[in-house]
Amino acid sequence: MQATFSTTMTCGGCLSKVKPYLDDNVDIKSWEADLQDPRKLLRFELAEHAQPDTIVSLIGQAGFTATQIDETPKSVDSPEKEESVAKPGFEFSTYKPLFLVVSYVIGASALFELSQPSWELSRFMNNFMGFFFLGFAFFKLLNISKFADAFATYDIVAGRSRAYALAYPWIELSLGLLFVTRTLPMLANILTAVIMSVGLIGVIAAVRKKQTIQCACLGTAFNLPMSVVTIIENSVMLVMALAMLLA
Repeated sequence: MQATFSTTMTCGGCLSKVKPYLDDNVDIKSWEADLQDPRKLLRFELAEHAQPDTIVSLIGQAGFTATQIDETPKSVDSPEKEESVAKPGFEFSTYKPLFLVVSYVIGASALFELSQPSWELSRFMNNFMGFFFLGFAFFKLLNISKFADAFATYDIVAGRSRAYALAYPWIELSLGLLFVTRTLPMLANILTAVIMSVGLIGVIAAVRKKQTIQCACLGTAFNLPMSVVTIIENSVMLVMALAMLLA
């Protein structure tokens, strides 16, 4: 049985508070959130004997209210209906803050290389990773608590350890300093490879489930949706770290 509810949630932090109640209930086969919708929707696949009031109660226990709404499911049998439904595509404006930050990181790394007697790819990657971590850590440190709430909705470690979620911005800051100062490069690359690999697992799982949740890569200053863009971001850092270790 399918059911959809509008809620009073507002952000990924709210979703992280609701998530444990939903994950632990045996009547819920699967669920997904759509926080991009103004109604802050939660969609459920429930067991046949389940009652919608159960969902209202669970969300209420988390401190929010929920109202069941009628939502006509998309038909997979009628091509004509499928064509009439507007499918959201990639919009640059949505990811503009992320692209701007990455552009600044690339620009700063390139300018540093241009000031050197010769161009070295390994040094460029080292500086890129350092500036990347320093820049992304800055946005997370603006509000560590809200970042931790949003991060816990998809990261497999942060979802189980609040301490890790709160420490993550400081871990990124430390890695950034290690890279830009070229201190303990092997340790920095090993830690980066491990952290990016773990993070990639949670990101891929969230994207495959088509969960419309907030990506916390730039903290909660910007409402960036979780998508393939996030997978690419993590993958690039992982590949660079591995390349530096094998160089």
